[in-house]
Amino acid sequence: MNQRQLRTGAAVIAAIFGLFVTIAKADERPLMRAVILPDLIPSVAQQFVPMAVDLPANFANLRRIKIVALMYCGGDNHGGANALGVVYPDRSAPLAAAMGGLNCSEPLSHIAGRLAHSSGAPDWVEVINTHITWTPWQLRFGVADTASASKTGHSAPSLQGLGEIRNFATSNLQILPSPGDNYRFDVAIGFTKSTIVAAIFQNGHAASPQQFLSSDTLLDAEISAAPAQANFVADAQYGFVNDLLRIYAPSYEIPIHLQNMTQPMLAKHVQVSGGDNTMTTAGQLSLGEIVYNATVRSQGNDLTVSQITLQPPPVNCTGDDLMERLRCQGQQAAISASSAAVASALTNYYQGQPFHYSTVDHPLRFTLGDTEFSATVQALKSSSRASTISEAGRASIQKVAGELR
Repeated sequence: MNQRQLRTGAAVIAAIFGLFVTIAKADERPLMRAVILPDLIPSVAQQFVPMAVDLPANFANLRRIKIVALMYCGGDNHGGANALGVVYPDRSAPLAAAMGGLNCSEPLSHIAGRLAHSSGAPDWVEVINTHITWTPWQLRFGVADTASASKTGHSAPSLQGLGEIRNFATSNLQILPSPGDNYRFDVAIGFTKSTIVAAIFQNGHAASPQQFLSSDTLLDAEISAAPAQANFVADAQYGFVNDLLRIYAPSYEIPIHLQNMTQPMLAKHVQVSGGDNTMTTAGQLSLGEIVYNATVRSQGNDLTVSQITLQPPPVNCTGDDLMERLRCQGQQAAISASSAAVASALTNYYQGQPFHYSTVDHPLRFTLGDTEFSATVQALKSSSRASTISEAGRASIQKVAGELR
């Protein structure tokens, strides 16, 4: 971690696929929306394979097949998406070789013929045009078209007419790591021509999720302003971020290496609020035995730190003993003076540095079907608009264990 980059701690998961609960009950807006950009989509698609598919009784004289490679081919302009899939008999397969033969613009029969005669291929290969759709609250994979090829002396089955091959529930999902793993969320998924939009709602609180899945002015602006190396953008309601902070970052250390300040400061009870191009972070900072009420103000297109203020907690100096009152007032004056000096030093140290959220050291873990996934985020750019904070960055999603069944 760059010590000059003021962060709310690695446990804050608000940047990407991170989530939570006590948002206004009458507000149907998602707690968070994430847009998967083209650079990340191929990696996400590969986390779905190998995918075992149980076939209907006596279909093509097979009981089970395995999708060993999947290449995303973009949205269909009707809310769904298309992908090429390579089907092998139900056994392990060389995934890299299968992926190397996929091209969304090539006829399926050409791809199947080439793959069937590639090194390590099984007796037969089927290439399918997979149609992916989402409706509340199911993600469905169906076969729209197929082509097959086989080695000499073998015949390939036909998967024409197979229809839907897999579906995954996207409601009542557990997508937060401990200690937030007892909360459940509903995830809506939309497909644009080149991106995938995921909107996360509190379980049972979204009647019309589809309205949040298409491009809008805010999302388009976030995507346009994202750094070139970003592969996702995400926005979250401030109330949701504050819930995450209460759960995952009740306290954390901030390393400070200033003159005469070698010990870390401890941050507690941090909460955030914001508006257009501005964000305020408030909480308690303790240095040794002194506790300050702290405020960090960030502003601009990348929410860089502009000012840090510290105030000592109020002390009641109204006792009956005159000397005690004077002593108390003297201590209060000394602490107030020191707080101004420390705040000035902190402002000089952090001023102009971006206020980012990252989860690299504490990946998000979630389950889809019977398979567990992990996601990490490296934040690159922050922005704020009204009651929403946005991040653009690089994300990585990996299948932790298990095969999709």
